[in-house]
Order: sequence, then C-alpha cells, then structure tokens
Amino acid sequence: MRSGTPSTRRVYHVARADFLQRIRSRRLLTVLAVIAYLGYLVNIGTIEIFYQDSSNEQLYQYAGEPTSAYIGLTAGVTGAAILFLAGYYVLSGSLERDRETGVERLVGSTSTTARELLLGKWCSHVGLVVVLLGTLGTAALLNHLVHGTGPTDPLWILGPVFLLGLPVGCFVAGVTLLFQSTHWLRGTLGNAVYFFGAVTLMIAAVPAMGDRAPGEIPLWARMTDTIGLFALGELTYDAVLEVGPGYDGSGVANFGMGSTGAEVVRFHWTGDSWPLWFYANRLGLVLLGIAIALAASLPYDRFSTADVSDSRGLIDRLSSAVPSLRSTLLAGGNTDDERPAEPTLTPVTDRSAGGFGRLVHQEFRLLVRGQPWWWYVGAFLIGLVGLTGSAPTGAIVSAAAVWPIFLWSSMGVRTLRHQMTPFIVSSRQPYGQLLAEWTAGAIVTAAFLGVALWPVVFETGVSGLVVLLGGILFVPSLAQAMGFWSRTRRLFELTFLLCWYLGPLNQVPVLDFAGATGETAGTATPLLFGAVGLLAFLAAVGYRHRQT
Repeated sequence: MRSGTPSTRRVYHVARADFLQRIRSRRLLTVLAVIAYLGYLVNIGTIEIFYQDSSNEQLYQYAGEPTSAYIGLTAGVTGAAILFLAGYYVLSGSLERDRETGVERLVGSTSTTARELLLGKWCSHVGLVVVLLGTLGTAALLNHLVHGTGPTDPLWILGPVFLLGLPVGCFVAGVTLLFQSTHWLRGTLGNAVYFFGAVTLMIAAVPAMGDRAPGEIPLWARMTDTIGLFALGELTYDAVLEVGPGYDGSGVANFGMGSTGAEVVRFHWTGDSWPLWFYANRLGLVLLGIAIALAASLPYDRFSTADVSDSRGLIDRLSSAVPSLRSTLLAGGNTDDERPAEPTLTPVTDRSAGGFGRLVHQEFRLLVRGQPWWWYVGAFLIGLVGLTGSAPTGAIVSAAAVWPIFLWSSMGVRTLRHQMTPFIVSSRQPYGQLLAEWTAGAIVTAAFLGVALWPVVFETGVSGLVVLLGGILFVPSLAQAMGFWSRTRRLFELTFLLCWYLGPLNQVPVLDFAGATGETAGTATPLLFGAVGLLAFLAAVGYRHRQT
C-alpha cells in the first residue's frame, strides 16, 4: 500500500462520494426538521441563555431580549450542545455502511490509503455538520424576522452559529472516526462511552468555578470550554449587571429552558467582540479533530473480519475452546475406511409446528447470546446484589435499568442487519416474530427490574407492581419501534441514555421509568410510561404492516 503524504485528490473524491451518499438519505430530512424546529424554539424563548440568582427567597432568572446578537449566541450554543451530545450518533454510520455493503474492502484493494480514506470521511462529516448548522442558522434567521426584537442582522445570527458549532463538529467528527475504527468501540459500548464522556467534558469545569466572575476564571478552564458557556458569560455578564446590580451569582452562563417558577428579568445585549482566547479554543478543537481522525488510521483495518461478532452463546464458546476428550480418543483409534451412512431427514409436513413458545425461546437466545464475558459477570452481580437487597434501591435500580441496553439496542434492527426481513414478511405469520422479539425483550426487562424492585413491590403492593409493569412495557417497545423506524440502534441508545441519565440516575421523578427515585409509586408516571410503551409497540406493528 502506498505511503507518504495523503493525496488531496483522493481525499476530495472520498469526501465527495460519502457526502453525496449522506445527503441522499431520507432520514436526514427528519434530522433537519428537528434542527429547524430548534431554531424556532430559540426565538420564542423556550431555549435561552440565562443567569440565576436568589434574593429574599425569590429566584430571579436573567435572560436576554431576542435581539439578533442574543439569538445568534443562543442558536450557536444550541447547535454546539446538540453536536457535542448527539453529533456522534448522527455521523457514525459512514464506516458501518461501508462494512455492510463491502465498499470498505473494495476501497482497500485500491491505492487509497487508510489516512486518505479517513481524512475524506472526516471532511464528509464536517460537510454534514455545515448542513446542520446552516439549517439551524437559517431557521433562527427567518424566525427572528417574525418573533425577534430590533433589526435582523444575518452576520450576528449566522456568525455565532458557525463559530460556536463548527469547531465542535470538527472535533466530534474525529472522535467518531476513532471510535468506529476501533473494534470494541463500534457498538453499544462505544455509544455509551461517548455519551458519558461528552456529558462529563461539557460540565466538568463548570461546578469548579463556583460564583466567580468571568474575568476570574482561570485560562485552563476557559480552554476546556467545549460549547462556549464561559465565552457567553464573558460577553453578556456586564449586560446582566446593568439590569441587576445586586447579582452575585455565577459568571458562567446557563443554557436551556430555565426554571418555570423564577421571576424573569430581561437584559438588552446587542453584541460585543469575542475574547481572543476563544479563537484559540476553537482552533484547538479543529486541529484536535484532524489529529484524532489521523490517529484513527492506527486501529483501522479494512480487511479485518473482527467486526463480525461471534453470535454463539457463552457455553458454546467455552465448549469450542476446550478440546473434546471424546474426539481426541476417537482420533487416536482405528479409522477404517467405511462409507458414512446416508443421512435421513424428516420431511416437513406442518410448517406451523413449534408454536409461539418455541419462537419466543429462539428470540430470547438471539437476544442474550454473543455478549462479552464481562457483561454476563455484571448481570450476575446485579442479580446477586438485587436479590440480597444489600444495596440502596436507587443505586441497584439505576444499574439494573441500564445494563441490558446491550440487549435492547439490537431489537428491531437484528433482522435487517442479517437480511432476514424478506423471509419474515413473506412467511405465514409475519407478526409472530415481532411479538416474540418483544416478549423476549420484556422477559429481559422483567428479570433485571424485578430483582432490583422487589423490595418496592413488597412494600407498596399494587402501586409498586404498576411501576414494574410500566417499565416492562416501556423499554422493549421503545427499543423495537425505534429500531424498526430508524433502521439503526443509535437512536434508541441516545434516547434511552438521556432518559436514564436524567431520570433514574439523577433522580428526576417525571423521567424515572424504572422506579429508582422511589417517588413514582402511586402516581401517574408509570402509567404514562406504559402508555408511551403501548404507542411505541403499535408503531412497531404499523411498521411491520407497512413491510408486508
């Protein structure tokens, strides 16, 4: 294979081909529609940049008037946050598609090097980021004409969107290629690692700053500012002090929907010059993204078959690894040259034999087999700790609610990945496999949540049982529906991890589908999750009907 400096021509053609393939996807239209809707939410004040302070038991929330400059900042930090948290899941299908279609090996047989291929993919990822940010900026610009305050300045709206979001997209594009080039980070484990890593990097330095003013924040903390919250604080802090001279809260800007019970105070901000350190911060993210994309060529192997997972069960893999004593004895015995007996096969007379129970059993085996050894060890420990009741309910329920994500995420996409859908939809019972797969997922959910929630069910009775049933109905239905309609596991993994992170892990009752907070028993929350699960299951049935 040729080595040396990457060819610009080859990089360009790889990037062009991959980008054209991406924008032809109909699923991209859904992503763009969501991005455009965020541009609308920014203008109507649902998503804001704000500061909070309390005085005399009253919470005050300082937010800006919807000027062009303020809308540009809000749209920019929205785009940066979405790319940093969810961009990986949008961008990570490129190398996977090449592996499944055989393009990866075809390109590997040419003179295109791994570095040229990955640099081309990185450029394609950045091109898609530009499309996403352009959609967000255009939506914010158009909505400002209707809902904004003062003149609409395209430079102040579009400029912050790309200054805040594009470097983040460059960085995420590099990380995406590194994860997708590393065998053990390609699947559910990599998706979970990225999610928690992104959340940690985004908020790690913010609590350490306390109530410091923007000018008192050390340079090292500013350089870790991924989505721009420190820079936004430095830009808008003086405007907050003009309307709230007694403000003594944090100098780091908040971002999101704010508090519904706070008294909102509006400040007027029409723009200011960006701090010099922020340009260095943005340039560093771009260079880091390129460096990570180049580093991805080290674990990347286009001719490796390691991406084909071993779908055998744990017992089968152990059995194949241990030499068979019987086969060894037979090999050393007398081997006469005898013709083997003619095999006899029982003719199939009833194609409906076996029943639904056998189908559920096979779907359950497909669901739980093929996981790495450490997953089974973790499942055993969760079951042991849950049954003995030796851990706090919130901790064990949170662990039990997230550990089976490695199993749930394959629901709805396994048949597509292994090209079994045409056989299923042309069978006599095309809905039988769907119901059997859901039943297998429900059994897994009941097993994990059951060993963790049994003390709650024992203490609260029917209300605790409703919590358990709500989780059993919600999780497998959501996994199956999202797997069917998105044709990928990443949508479910991102949605589920966000819900789990905010609900069971951070003890937010309204998002606690598993009962980890201990506050949902006897409330409408488990009923709502059960209703969402029922709607998701109907959506999965609708997709199967569409296939048939």
